[in-house]
Amino acid sequence: MSALSSPSTKYQRIHAVEAPECMTMDRLNDLDELVVAQTTQMLCRQGCCRPSINWVLLDSSNYDTQAGGSYSNPFDLPSVGGWIHEESTFFQRCLCHWPGSRETKFVHHAGSPPTSLGRDDYYFCTIQTEPTSPFLTSEEITGNIVAVHEKTNTCPTGCCCPPSNQPYLRTLDHEGRYLGETKYVCDECLFVPKFLVLDKHREPKFLLRPDTCWGGVCVRPRCGGRSGKCCRLPFLVRDPYTKVPLGASQNTTDGEDYAQVTQLWSGLANEVCFKRHAYHIAFPARSSAASNYCSKEDKLVLIGSSILIDVALFEKDDNDK
Repeated sequence: MSALSSPSTKYQRIHAVEAPECMTMDRLNDLDELVVAQTTQMLCRQGCCRPSINWVLLDSSNYDTQAGGSYSNPFDLPSVGGWIHEESTFFQRCLCHWPGSRETKFVHHAGSPPTSLGRDDYYFCTIQTEPTSPFLTSEEITGNIVAVHEKTNTCPTGCCCPPSNQPYLRTLDHEGRYLGETKYVCDECLFVPKFLVLDKHREPKFLLRPDTCWGGVCVRPRCGGRSGKCCRLPFLVRDPYTKVPLGASQNTTDGEDYAQVTQLWSGLANEVCFKRHAYHIAFPARSSAASNYCSKEDKLVLIGSSILIDVALFEKDDNDK
């Protein structure tokens, strides 16, 4: 087992500090929604020039590209006190054309994102040889760790591989304890992507799947939403057994009825030029049934789910284009 596929000891003794606007586990427990937005721009950055991809956690009420229209960089938006950096070797980033298959690790930090996180906007066609962004310091890389989302090499999505080889993302806390994981599900409906979310006991907790049409064989997108949701494909958070969508909190800013992970329209510059992605997560309502109650650990796993959806599905689309 490689160093990236097992909990690294450098994370096990580092705790998230308590500070204003820090995404600690206690603060995460109070949030009903947030936005996970990519800060790394991907213009002319494929193959050997592919960098590690970093993220920030944003207040969803401030991410409204439809109304404001002026936001071009998610790093400029108000943070909710958390950010994520990726660690993946040059070999994995360079040679894995199917991003969902690469071995990688996303390290989740509490606190405001470092200013160095956005410096790669000004670098094109550069080669990153280290597992992490060269603009991050060692203190930033190892400080205030909340969790680690990680995976080993797997098959890409859409392949008829055994379930154990399908893309997944395992979530561990800062001490390396298992919190849950998200697994891609391959069944007879190959054109409907779906993800199973397991809890800390490795039991099915949620199913992420879009609505369908044509007898369940095709996905059904939605149009006409607000806050970057003019045209989208929401992955609704469902009961894993009945597949019934779970309700979202009434405090969500866009008035969505169901808990979901939804890719947002991130503005013309991000979508066309920089290839930055953003996802809105509406957590299940706290009044959900006991079996579907979304704990702070489950919320952390759902943050990892949004990253796996991006890595397994939408990064592949960008590579194909």
